[in-house]
Amino acid sequence: MMARQGQETAIGNSAWPSWMLLLAAVLFWGFTQARADERAVLAAEVQQRIDAFDEIDQLFRALRFKVVNQRSQDHQGALVYADQLVQLAYQLPGLFEAETPRQVIPFSRARPEIWSRKARYDFLMDEFLDNLEEIQALLRQARLTDAGHRIDRTAQSCRRCHDPFRYRR
Repeated sequence: MMARQGQETAIGNSAWPSWMLLLAAVLFWGFTQARADERAVLAAEVQQRIDAFDEIDQLFRALRFKVVNQRSQDHQGALVYADQLVQLAYQLPGLFEAETPRQVIPFSRARPEIWSRKARYDFLMDEFLDNLEEIQALLRQARLTDAGHRIDRTAQSCRRCHDPFRYRR
């Protein structure tokens, strides 16, 4: 019995470091895999945000060209742009929940100030959404001149948000 106990101890002692090494390797791999998965999710969110902003930019330019530059009287055609703008813009606030500035996701256009000055950013985002909703309402009422004025004022206020909160591409 005594020899047998000695063998178990020797076996147990020699197996323990290998077991610990294996456990450490598995835990480390799991941790790095989880971090890589989290980073992929964040990168997808940033790409969705970039795509939404790019589409908003294109639609807003098209709406402005139609209503302000061409002075189109086609309020229904302009309303299609406005509806799409509002729908896209409603997605934006949720795409800034996780802190994903360029320092975290290299292709991000977001500055860290979005999260460090969250109240200011949220105020400007709400103002932008309110302007888009007002433009949409004016177009529904076929008030194209008023919509054109609101479009111009909205365009002039873009830099209030872009300058402090966005990197140029």
